[in-house]
Amino acid sequence: MSSDFNRAFHLSYDDLPPHLKQCFIFCSLYPEDYKFDEKELVYLWLAEGFLCAEGTLSFRELGRDCYNELILRNLLEVVPWYFNRSVCKMHDLLRSFAGYLGKGENLTTIENKLSYKSESLLKLRRLSIEQTTMNLDFFKKEKSLRTLLLINNRMGDALSNMLLSFSHLRIINLNCSNITSLSDSFCDLVHLRYLDLRGSKLQSLPNSIGNLRRLVYLCLGRCQQLSHVPSSIFDLLDLRYLSFYNAKVMVFPMGLRKLEKLVELHGFKPYNNNSNGFSSLEDLGTLYQIVELDLNNLEKALDVTAAKRANFKDKVHLKSLIFSYTPNQRPQVPTIEDKKLAEDVLNELCPPSSLEFLTIEGYFGHQFPNWLHVDTEPSNLKYLRYLDLTKCECFSKLPSLGQLPNLDILQIKGAISVTKIGREFLLGDSKNHIGKEVTPSSIVPFAQLNELTFEGMSNWVEWLWEEDQPAMPKLKQLFIECCPKLISLPMGLLHHATSLEGLQIIAADHIRYVENLPLVQRLSVFENPNLERMSNLPSLSLIQIRNCPNLKILENLKPFHRMELRDLQMETLPEYLITTMPEKLTIWCNNELLVKITSQGIGGTEWKKFEHIHVVKIYSKGRSLYAEYRKSPFSFTTNADQQNQSN
Repeated sequence: MSSDFNRAFHLSYDDLPPHLKQCFIFCSLYPEDYKFDEKELVYLWLAEGFLCAEGTLSFRELGRDCYNELILRNLLEVVPWYFNRSVCKMHDLLRSFAGYLGKGENLTTIENKLSYKSESLLKLRRLSIEQTTMNLDFFKKEKSLRTLLLINNRMGDALSNMLLSFSHLRIINLNCSNITSLSDSFCDLVHLRYLDLRGSKLQSLPNSIGNLRRLVYLCLGRCQQLSHVPSSIFDLLDLRYLSFYNAKVMVFPMGLRKLEKLVELHGFKPYNNNSNGFSSLEDLGTLYQIVELDLNNLEKALDVTAAKRANFKDKVHLKSLIFSYTPNQRPQVPTIEDKKLAEDVLNELCPPSSLEFLTIEGYFGHQFPNWLHVDTEPSNLKYLRYLDLTKCECFSKLPSLGQLPNLDILQIKGAISVTKIGREFLLGDSKNHIGKEVTPSSIVPFAQLNELTFEGMSNWVEWLWEEDQPAMPKLKQLFIECCPKLISLPMGLLHHATSLEGLQIIAADHIRYVENLPLVQRLSVFENPNLERMSNLPSLSLIQIRNCPNLKILENLKPFHRMELRDLQMETLPEYLITTMPEKLTIWCNNELLVKITSQGIGGTEWKKFEHIHVVKIYSKGRSLYAEYRKSPFSFTTNADQQNQSN
């Protein structure tokens, strides 16, 4: 590393408070380009003792402040496209610098290669092993080891006993390992605070798991061979994080209510009631500190009283909530009674106003819960920012969502019974869900909505949004996918979505025109067999066209940056290329058409369709053949002539 870089990094590092220095150095234990989840880092920092909350600050708030501060100082960098800056990574140079700072206590290995010589270690506290089967016996003398990270590692059951050599371990990461069980002796690691077994081959937990009394983080997500858990798991009274996401466990023993410090619970599958000794919705009633809650297999939670005793309204810290129903666990054809019971249970699980993220997946009720219909102002869900309604197949009308004042992202997927989206989606009905007359709100519908997705709505025909109804003034991204019966985009969208920058339309078989969108910069149209015309799109920067064989007209487009065209079935290039003015054009076509273009050469009928474009690249499937053209200074290269010679 150059001395200039070293000095610059040292200046940034020296200015950090002590706990932030520790947080920064800790990140160097992970591989190059590793993507950190904010929550993952916060729990690791907590387990290491770097976060000591003061006053009213919780460890999550303090951890988030540390995370944001490291980003602000450019010591961590945000990974684009993840919601709410929740994922980051460390630049390779900064990682090397942090590794250098921590070399007295930290050690990383990659394929049996040590990052720093072992004799340089004063006292090994943190060990990271990546993609290796290194024998830990080499490190048995390191009695002060506190953190062990096995990354992309496939060590098996021998690991469980080997870990007993490190009695001071606070953090163990065994995710995706081949370990199938933990010995009872493993539970003698009384200092352990963080245990990550996600994606491992774990089949069982020892009955003595409850002895790990200091454990604050336990992840068993994606343990698809783990079918049950011992009741002693609920003796871990300090747990803040517990995940069974996508694990095989179907029921949980009684005792969940004892985990009153839980902040996150993922993959919990409530039993119908407590009568058989399993935890039900009622056992959630004491979890008043919960911030994130993920409930699965809700089709089995049929007790309305248990749902009421879950006390969702009183969980004032709850920000993220997932309700998931599993299709293969519910009745194949839900009866009216099945639907009504599902509706009644979900009605009782009314979240508090603090909620920011909500997902409802696989719900088979005919109507959504009353608390999700927002007909009047103010809404109980006034802080909701993200809403995902996925595979809710039985309801025929979308809930009234337009008055959610802070909704930023809305995704509606698999709503196969919806045939029309109309006024109620924006404004609600003149009568609300209980038949009471309501006064229209003064709030512009979807005032803060930034991203809207409609996907897999196989029977959706009409989207009615009148030209005189303002709505969605901040909408930037619109995705329409697999909606084969939708006839057209609504006039209201064309007139009032004045911030729309990105539009993607995929497999919308009946849409014929895309036009009059003055601010759209990125347009993608894929697999739309009846699309005929795209026009009046003056702000376009990128247009992507894939398998739209009937598209004949592109007009009233100003010169723009880039165009991509893909159709392996077309026999000639489309005529609209003659009047289209991108700076760069990329074409994917079949071998025959590419050879035809190159064999005609300059002045050929196909060549004339693109000769006015500055840069053109043409590829066959798999890029086995290519042709590249530049207008000025002129150049043309291809390997298609070799294909001709070989034939």
